Amino acid sequence: MAVQRPSRRAALAGDFLMVCGGVGLVAGLVPFAVSCLRLAGFGLGLGPHEWAAHGVEAMGLSVAWAALSSACGAFLGGLLIAAGLGWRRARPWAPTATLIYALLGITVTGTDLAIFALAARPGRMRAAMLIADGLAFALALGTLIALLAWHCRRRP
Repeated sequence: MAVQRPSRRAALAGDFLMVCGGVGLVAGLVPFAVSCLRLAGFGLGLGPHEWAAHGVEAMGLSVAWAALSSACGAFLGGLLIAAGLGWRRARPWAPTATLIYALLGITVTGTDLAIFALAARPGRMRAAMLIADGLAFALALGTLIALLAWHCRRRP
């Protein structure tokens, strides 16, 4: 059985997706852990003001919603890492994993953007979250466009 080697472009795309996925995984897991601790009643000596200054509570949204949003972000980061590994190792499932990430990423970050824009209290935290989710939305949309371009180019 011959080992298939990825093209230079596929390997580079895989590396990019893995780096973005690692950032997304950490950016999702840390607030998810904090939200879970808050839901379980642990304050770790900090009052709600200190916790709220670093998350969606500062925008008037619930801790449960913050946990769900962070868990979705961590899952998207994991999907990106999987897709990147697939491209890096020239696996046949890489386009499928990438498509799943792109479609789910557009849905989740689009929903987050709508919630932050319509339901969150105005302020610096809201602006920062709109920028962060806007970048995540652009990454998911750009990934979908790049995948479609790759697919169209490969057609006979």
